[in-house]
Parts: sequence; structure tokens; C-alpha cells
Amino acid sequence: MIKVLSDGYIQKFFLKRNLILKKLNIENDSDFLFEDEIKKYLSRNDLWIIFKIQTNDIKMILISLIGFIRKFKKLLLTNRRKHFLELNFISKLEIYIQKFRIIVRKTKKLSLEINDVFNIYKQFSHTENIRYIRKNRRGLYVTGFIDVFLENFDVVIITSFNEGVIPPNYYNNKNNSLIPFDMEKKLQINNTNEIFYFHHLTRIIQFSKQTYLIYKDQPDEINSGEKSRFIHRIEINSKISTEKIKKPFFPIKSKRLPIIIDKTKSIIRCLHELIHKGLSPSSIHLYNYNPLLFYYKKILKLRDPEKISYKKKIGKIIHKILKILYDPIKENLITIDCIHEMKKNYEPLVKEVLLEKKEIIEGNNMFFYYIIKNYVEKFISWDEKFVKFGHKIFIKEIEKKVSYILNIGSKKIKLHGIIDRIDEYDGTTRILDYKIGFSKIKEINVSLKNIENIFYDTNYVNTMQLLIYVYLWFQSSILKENKKKSPIIGIISPEMNGDILQIPINIFRVLKTNITYENYKINVLPFLIKRISDLLDPSIPIIEKIY
Repeated sequence: MIKVLSDGYIQKFFLKRNLILKKLNIENDSDFLFEDEIKKYLSRNDLWIIFKIQTNDIKMILISLIGFIRKFKKLLLTNRRKHFLELNFISKLEIYIQKFRIIVRKTKKLSLEINDVFNIYKQFSHTENIRYIRKNRRGLYVTGFIDVFLENFDVVIITSFNEGVIPPNYYNNKNNSLIPFDMEKKLQINNTNEIFYFHHLTRIIQFSKQTYLIYKDQPDEINSGEKSRFIHRIEINSKISTEKIKKPFFPIKSKRLPIIIDKTKSIIRCLHELIHKGLSPSSIHLYNYNPLLFYYKKILKLRDPEKISYKKKIGKIIHKILKILYDPIKENLITIDCIHEMKKNYEPLVKEVLLEKKEIIEGNNMFFYYIIKNYVEKFISWDEKFVKFGHKIFIKEIEKKVSYILNIGSKKIKLHGIIDRIDEYDGTTRILDYKIGFSKIKEINVSLKNIENIFYDTNYVNTMQLLIYVYLWFQSSILKENKKKSPIIGIISPEMNGDILQIPINIFRVLKTNITYENYKINVLPFLIKRISDLLDPSIPIIEKIY
């Protein structure tokens, strides 16, 4: 209700003032609203059309939505020039739903509800385009991506350069996003629309002095927060000079007020249940990224309707394969014979894990297979290189589950996580975390000045994760004998050329040593405790972050 009534269009055209929202907040101190409360304030408002929809009667749902759209159109028509784009969109939507209504009327025994209509609307909003071309006197052209005519421009700015937008999802069913053109030919992948879009992009870049590709790096209702595959292609495979492509960031100030939820007794109780079951680095990161999403997933336990991104899916498969390959040599040194055995087995293992019961590599699996196979091959070669140079690598743990009860005042917090790999490199313990995303940095430095930010700022998520793993490693009953040792922590990530790179995280470099347990207790642990304390503090409300 709060999300709907806070929407900018709803407030502008249907509420005028925010009095209803304020009254609902004052009169209602629970997480739920009764229908009578909504009716009390909205029964004479055009918004009541959508709140009285019967959610399981498809015919009435569509009739009500068409009625609401027509009311909305009438309001937009009061200033046709100002609301040109909105009118275009909503007129197309009305036609779309009318067609849907005809299909429903002609089809017997069609079992559809409000969620199905919402999914159909989402598909419409992803695939429908409004042609818009405009030139003002200062020489600014505003057009659609494929409407750009080939002139010489000083500056071209392409917005929404996200995966699924450019190229559109509906033009690409094979999703072969990172596969180079030469590999497409070998695999006999014919994706004419994707090739057309990429060719069109290269022409735009060639005909401009500067080209800016702007993409959103956080997910929302429209996109996954992943940059377009074309950026990967330009960086890895294309002859286009990436010196022309920059990554600007324009902070956008939203006028919409964030949703604020006070931590009620029931919410505090749910938080205590969570810390009793276990608090992971990913849960802390979710709270840092957006406390409202944390509330939805961890307190209300709502399932995420979004599909798992390619990166997460590929990451899970790679972790599983590396565990199977390296488990047999746990508590042993890596030898050249071990490397040869893994090189012999990894390719059929990738097929086995990826395909499960299927027999043929096709569609998405072809894309996944290429990426996973390449990563695993490079990872084994990364270890092989050090062994050949005479370094001793002793594998201690692979995908090790670790946990510890941390006492904060009277509260007992169970911290837990999974460490990807713990080994000894020439006698020095390493705690390593695998990442599949490309890395351009060679090392990460943690200073006494920025240590607090690491537990609050989402940009430091990987460092925060490893700092928590270090603490769990220090406290692990199995690894107690290592408490006095100073471990190295690092991220294992592919470079732009595909080779595997270890990115060391240097903690308090000024000390000229890796972190000890005593040093961790003094300089790091207080900030971890503060982050968890703030998360649990009843006086600090859950405040939505608006990106």
C-alpha cells in the first residue's frame, strides 16, 4: 500500500496531497491494512477501482484495469504536450489489454489470476517501444537506439546500456553473451539480431568523437543491474578502442520519499531468530545495499521473483566443479600428477554437472559451457604455474563451512559462511574467495582510516566478506592451532585476458605484516560488532535506499 500510494504519478494525479498516506501510517501500527481502512479514504477516489479488483476473476481484473487506464488517460489529456510519452505508452497498454480480454473471452477454462496479469504487463513493459525522435535548436538529438541515423556527432550518450535492454531479451533466446565472434562461428551460432545490434553500435561509435555507454549497476524492476554483453565484447573481443568509452556516474536525486519501517517487537523477534539461525556476510551486505530488501527477504521471508542472473548460476556451477576436482587432494600437496589428473577429468565433469540428465549442449547451456570450461581450465593452469616454479601448495579445505557464536552484550550472534579455499602457500596460510567477474585491480589495501566503511559501504562487499571469514577462521575449533599465525586473504578472479589472478587484500599495510588475531580484535572486530549492533538496534528504523 505504501509503495503504491508513494508513487509519483499516483500522488500527482490521484492524491494531490499526501494526507491519506499520513493518516494510514498514524492509524495503523501493524504491517497489515484491513480493506475497510483503505475504503474509508479511497472509496471516493478513482484509485478505488484497482483496490476493489477481485484477484481471482480474470474477466473482472481486465475490465477494472481498462477502466483505471481510461481514468488515467483522461487526467493525462489535460496537458497533452507535457505527457506525450505517458499517453503513448498507456494508449498502447490499453490496446494490449483489450486484445488480452478478447483472448480470455474466446478461450474456455482459462485459469489466470492477478499475478499472471502482472507478469504479462511486465513482459509488455520490457518489449514495447515508443518511437521518439527530437532535435532542439542547440543540436541535441533524442532518439531510440536503432533510430540513430549515421551522422558525425561530437558526443553520443547511450542510456540504459544494460543486459536485456541492449540487445533486448526478446531478440535473443540463446543468451550467448560473452562468446566471441570466432567462437560463434565454431559453434555455428546464428544470431542475426544480436549481430545487427552490435554492428549498429560499432557504427555509432565510429561516427562520433566520444561515446558514453551509461548503464545501471544496481537491479530494479526493469533490469538486472548487469551491464550489456556488448561492453564485454568491446573490452575482450573487439578492435574498437576502449579509450573512447568511459564510465560516467550521474547521481540521480529521486523526489520519492523512502519507505521507513520502525523495528516493531515482531520485527525484533524475527531479527533475533535470524541471528540465532545464523547471520552471513551476504545478509549483512543485503542490509547495507537496501535495508528494505533485507526486510522483505529476511523478515517477511518473501521469495525473490527475479530469475537467478547468469553470473550467479555460472558461479554456483564453478564452485561445485572445483570442489569435486580438489576434494581428493585435500590435506595433501598439489603435485604435477594431480594437475594432469584434473586436466584429464575437468572437461567431462563440466558437461556432467552442467547438463545433469540432458544429453546435448545447446541454447543457454552452450553459453554456460564455454564460460565454465574456460574458467576451470585457467584455474587449474594457475595452480600448475606455481607448482612448476617449485612452490609448495598444501590444500587444507575446499568449500569449508565455518561458524562461531559472537557475544554482543547479552545477545549471542551466530556468524557463519562458506570459505571457498584454505591452503598453505610455502607455509603461509591463504584464505581465498573465488569470483567469476573480470578484475582490473591488482590489489586491495585496507587502512585504519577506511576499516569502518568496509562494514557499511556496498563497494567493499568482497573485502567485508573475507574479513568476516578471517574472524571465523581464527575462531574455528578445527583451526585453533593457527590462531597465532598471520593469514593472507585474497580474491581469485579472471583478468581481462582470461588468465586467473590472485588479488591480495593488504590489511593495515603500515604494520608490514599480515593481520594477527590480537590485531584483528583491536582494529577490526569493534567495527564488525558495531555493524551488527546497528542492524539489531530497535531505535534505528529500516529505511529504504533509493538508487
